[in-house]
Amino acid sequence: MNGSRRIRAALVCLLLVSAMVLAGCGEAASRVVEGGPRAWVGGPPDGSEVLGLVSVMCHAFARGGVSQIELYVNGAFANRAANPDPGNEYFTARLTFETTGPGSYVVHCRTYGQEGAMVQSDPVTLRVTGEEPTATTGEEEIPTATPTSTEAPPTPTPPPPTGTSVPPTATRIPPTSTPIPPTSTPRAPTATLPPLRIVSFEVSKSQIFQGECVRFDWQVEGSPTAIYFDGEGVTSPDSRDRCPTATREFELRAEGHGGPVTKRLTVVVIQPSPTPSDSTGPSIVWKNQTTNGGATSPVWCGQYCSPPCGYIDINAIVTDPSGVSSVDLYCTYGQGREAWCAAFTEGYRDLWTARYTPNLGTGTYHYRIRAVDDSSNSNVSWWGSGQFEVMSCIG
Repeated sequence: MNGSRRIRAALVCLLLVSAMVLAGCGEAASRVVEGGPRAWVGGPPDGSEVLGLVSVMCHAFARGGVSQIELYVNGAFANRAANPDPGNEYFTARLTFETTGPGSYVVHCRTYGQEGAMVQSDPVTLRVTGEEPTATTGEEEIPTATPTSTEAPPTPTPPPPTGTSVPPTATRIPPTSTPIPPTSTPRAPTATLPPLRIVSFEVSKSQIFQGECVRFDWQVEGSPTAIYFDGEGVTSPDSRDRCPTATREFELRAEGHGGPVTKRLTVVVIQPSPTPSDSTGPSIVWKNQTTNGGATSPVWCGQYCSPPCGYIDINAIVTDPSGVSSVDLYCTYGQGREAWCAAFTEGYRDLWTARYTPNLGTGTYHYRIRAVDDSSNSNVSWWGSGQFEVMSCIG
């Protein structure tokens, strides 16, 4: 009894020391976050019910650029996304994880800055409904062994001694003539690894306009020891986004038993060129387009986004000997009519910029640029056509 009391006292002391250490760690963590990067979960909201494959929207900000975002579920690493343009201070990624059964799943997003700083978001708790398994606390019943031998024969009662002493007869036990064969130990079967194979390697578009992005997806079988896409070592998920500026080839390489094996895909990039409808109008030279996340596409909108809807900046160099009177952006959404979307403002050295926040829905937007010179004839030129994608935060 005294020994049990001493054990309980030792455990209580150990818990108090652990609590003091954890409290000191919490204060240190808050000092690291102050003035550093930020991380927050854009969706699903706290308390949501989920099932199966869950998609979490992670947002990141870091001065000097975001390196990557990581997803942690119940304190364990679950997924990661590298920033394709590490110089951008804002980065958003959709990371997925697979639920394993009913219960609570506490989700965190972690932001890593280019300078090595890291911060973790506030937790979001998701639930999978259903009956959680109940641990068995009773003692396991130990079965009573049943003797395999039959009942021992009764011990014979020796007869009473007689007056005449009978000398004992020595009984010799004959040797066993049948030798016992040795027991052979079977050899453990040797595991045969399946050959390495790239089951699929696909790209969302094989031909794009300059400024668009594509997604590569792949599947590898045969216990690979390493996988490289476009020279980058990858683990999970089995997909990557790329925004090529010129036609180029992308390679997937897997190493392991029976390898290495490789597959290649080529993405053709169509370079835009000025297409004025009036030769006497301004000269419009397309330059680039970027979203508030820093990538060329897509723009993210929805109730779980932060902000609720992003924007896209479209830049063009517009020149004319008589000067430029105005530059405007015209958009076409889906099968609808072309309509005015935004006005350009003039910046440094004939660079005109328009900022547009999509408000027509998700999908593909096509656009053209209209410029008017400053002459008495008000000559007009058009450039077209560009496009960008608008996607929902929670698909």
